[in-house]
Amino acid sequence: MRPIRYTLIDHVSAPVERVFALLTDPGRMADWLPGCDAVVAEGPLKRGDRFRVRFGRRPTEFEVVDFTPPHRFGWVERGERKGTETLFQLVFTGAATRVTIREMWMPQSLGAWVRGRLLPTKRNVPRRLKRILQNLRDIIRP
Repeated sequence: MRPIRYTLIDHVSAPVERVFALLTDPGRMADWLPGCDAVVAEGPLKRGDRFRVRFGRRPTEFEVVDFTPPHRFGWVERGERKGTETLFQLVFTGAATRVTIREMWMPQSLGAWVRGRLLPTKRNVPRRLKRILQNLRDIIRP
């Protein structure tokens, strides 16, 4: 079964270090991650760390799979949406940072794949990725 992938590329008017710091600060994740109510981490994040995230009544766990300051950050969900991978790539382009957000989901069954492809309204990944980017812009504005 093939994975379902989504990619969004856009810009945030801030230096790459500032965007990376915001993305990787567990205390600020609930500010930019849509639907996130709380994040619990043992300390500053690094590759291999796991941290707990709550989306309403749904708790889950993320594992950091990419942590390359200040250019790449990513996690894999280890909870209900097991295997969903979210990666951020940052490139400073002069006056702004180009942000590429990629999400890949490997359905666990044919039924899940059909629901994910034909009924995407529940997860609506493109809308969520756009909200992440807009939330980052809103937080970073001077």
